[in-house]
Amino acid sequence: MVAHVPSRTQLQALPDHVLELMLEHLQVSDCAACCCASQELNALGKVVLNRRSRVSQDDLPLLASLQDIQLRASVNSGTLPGSNILADVLRVIEYLPQALLYIAHNCEHLEELSLKLLSQATANSRGSVWDHPSLLKRPHFRLSEVWRHCTRLHSLTLVNIPSRLLGLDDASFQALATHCPGLQHLCIGHQGAEESIYHPEDYYCRAITDAALIELAQKCHQLKSVELLRCGEVTGQGVSQIARSCTGLTSFKLHNCPKVSERAIVQVFERCHELEIVNIVPARWSAVQDMLLWQTDGWGRWQLGFHALFTLAANCPNLKELTISEEHLEEAVVDSLGICTVLEGCRQLTKIAFNQLDMADSVFERMARQTTQLQALEMHDSNFTDLALAAVAKGCSQLAYLSMQGPRLRATRPGAAQRQPLVTQGDVTDAGLKAIAAHCTHLTSLHITRNACVTDKGVASLAEAPNAVLQQLQELVLDAVLCTWEGIQLLLNKCTGLRKLELFSLAPP
Repeated sequence: MVAHVPSRTQLQALPDHVLELMLEHLQVSDCAACCCASQELNALGKVVLNRRSRVSQDDLPLLASLQDIQLRASVNSGTLPGSNILADVLRVIEYLPQALLYIAHNCEHLEELSLKLLSQATANSRGSVWDHPSLLKRPHFRLSEVWRHCTRLHSLTLVNIPSRLLGLDDASFQALATHCPGLQHLCIGHQGAEESIYHPEDYYCRAITDAALIELAQKCHQLKSVELLRCGEVTGQGVSQIARSCTGLTSFKLHNCPKVSERAIVQVFERCHELEIVNIVPARWSAVQDMLLWQTDGWGRWQLGFHALFTLAANCPNLKELTISEEHLEEAVVDSLGICTVLEGCRQLTKIAFNQLDMADSVFERMARQTTQLQALEMHDSNFTDLALAAVAKGCSQLAYLSMQGPRLRATRPGAAQRQPLVTQGDVTDAGLKAIAAHCTHLTSLHITRNACVTDKGVASLAEAPNAVLQQLQELVLDAVLCTWEGIQLLLNKCTGLRKLELFSLAPP
């Protein structure tokens, strides 16, 4: 006999990630139609549509109905220029100008625009793939056409966009300042992978300089969020103008901008008292840069030294999120005293993320006492020990998201000294997981990566937590730990509310 099949399938009963997988198999037009079915599918459908790489002319009519548009195009991630990469580049170059031209003439109500090239191969040892001879004769679209028609734009993101492809230069950004004075969010730059260390000149965004940044700061007084990612031509002069003209700034993100001095960052912290999000990755400095900045500004080489952190603590009491990464730096910049000062002055922090910081246990003891509203904590290769974890677990009772990563091999420039990982196996052990089970009563997401000191014993300690705590756990990620599948099963049997599970590189049974 055939088993009874329900006459109606309840899609709402399926986990979100399963529904997303189903929507990803649909055509763009069909996925857009599903967005009209319910509020839940509308939210998931938008996530899928914004995540996929849209490079088809058939998708263009869908853009006219959106107030926020995200165009993402992927390029083959090979390491040498070849036919596959060139085909992807040609496909992107054919689509992006057509899509933007359509947007310019049909989306006058556009409020948010995000353009990202998701690629690890925008540059390589033989030069940029965008400099192929067959591409030089192709006509290119100037993005300033969008500004002239879409004057309501208040959010703009341009990541990994070659300046030659869309005519990005100071003139285009000055036109943006003129036509879109209501701009509130600006993100521009390059998100490079580890390959950028070996060929840094190919991985910096040089489309914007101080001249354009000053123009934007002077005319777009409503700017609330500024993100500069590997902007090689932006100096402290442009950042200082933002601090003077946009005092209502609530989010400031600066990643690997080598010509910005600590003095400019201090000015941002001095004038922008409403800052809620600070995300900084200090840039690598050379001896020549150090000498030039000392002669011109009278400041030292560190972008985020104690002076900057002290200024942040003294002037930004409403700070909610703090992210600092010393990834790829060959020597430490941020010290424990500076972080303790921030924790003392910014007691409203709800999210802290440290990457490759050499922190003392006293930092986390201070964190447990001062940041009692902390909800999310990311500690990646930052000397996070069992003692530190126990202190945070006891003091931060609202902690809902916890991510811990052990050290990894760090790429450096050829000939440079290798900065050694803080430890070789990870700092948190099974005892730390026991502290999580005992004190983290609001935990919904737990991520543990690259830690050979976490074993089945630690997972068993988690399984001993109260059932109410385990049932609210929604995400569990275990990667490169010494846990077996048999040990994890004991925990999974009690995590009935789990919606996301990722297991990689587990120990053999």
